[in-house]
Amino acid sequence: MSSYGNWNARSPEDVQRYNGVKTDFDMAVKRYESIKPLIGKRKTLDVRPTGERNRAWERIVKVSDTEYYLTCSEWGWRDRQKLQGEKVDDERRSITLKQEGEVETIIIHRAQYGFTSPSIFYFYDYNLPQGMDMQKHRGSNYVRVLKKDGGYNFYRADKIDITFYRPRGGTYWTPLTVYREVKHSLDRKKTKAIREKLSTFTEYARVMLPLVEAKYQWGNTLDAHWEDFVTLKNPDEIPESWLKAVAHYASRLGRYDWKNKVQVVNEKGLIPMIQREAYKVAKPFNVEPVPLGELSYDRYRGWV
Repeated sequence: MSSYGNWNARSPEDVQRYNGVKTDFDMAVKRYESIKPLIGKRKTLDVRPTGERNRAWERIVKVSDTEYYLTCSEWGWRDRQKLQGEKVDDERRSITLKQEGEVETIIIHRAQYGFTSPSIFYFYDYNLPQGMDMQKHRGSNYVRVLKKDGGYNFYRADKIDITFYRPRGGTYWTPLTVYREVKHSLDRKKTKAIREKLSTFTEYARVMLPLVEAKYQWGNTLDAHWEDFVTLKNPDEIPESWLKAVAHYASRLGRYDWKNKVQVVNEKGLIPMIQREAYKVAKPFNVEPVPLGELSYDRYRGWV
């Protein structure tokens, strides 16, 4: 039974496992020569599906005797444009394989629409050559590459096109062009300076939070001009914008206490929320390169 609980249905992985072939340059040549091109209206386009004939958007293309590529997004409407003589945009390459003298090169192209689609992810996974496959790690997509010691290196596949090479007939791939990851951490000196600038506003917000009526506003209170916003220009006059900001925080911190059947506000969460908003805008980071080939997770990646 398939992963969908239906005898007749196939998961995207099932489809790609059935259709995919681990493909290096020599295998690309064999696959291309063994697949008969589609006939009919598209006969002149030399369309050679890598798997089932009705999945012609997944195909192998010969550029020259020394270059082939696989694609999983050469849609039928693009074929119609070509037949009508219309200009189409760039080639929709997924994996390019080259043989230049005694050096074999593979370019793993960043998927145009990302790797969210399981069909695209598993197309890459089952068509990469021996010693390579796809891996997901904490929301990111990597190519896993076998090392000589039996371990693996990991390279981000969802940022840029990445390139590897090896000697003709070799086993292990060497990175040529890959994405270098970094990790961010908060700089304590910078965050301390931010907290000091926030102190007058946070103290006002702490006092007023139990007194205001919660009222939600779209977006965050602190933006690119946060320093100007939290600076009290006239000590004898609190700006109305501060009161509106506290009402907004009260809305975001509110929850319903089902045990006591009353609406409550998480007052302890107020100052951390304000500080987090300021950090997110100011970006007081230290940046540390991740050793090439290692998996990583940047907890602040959504901030940069």
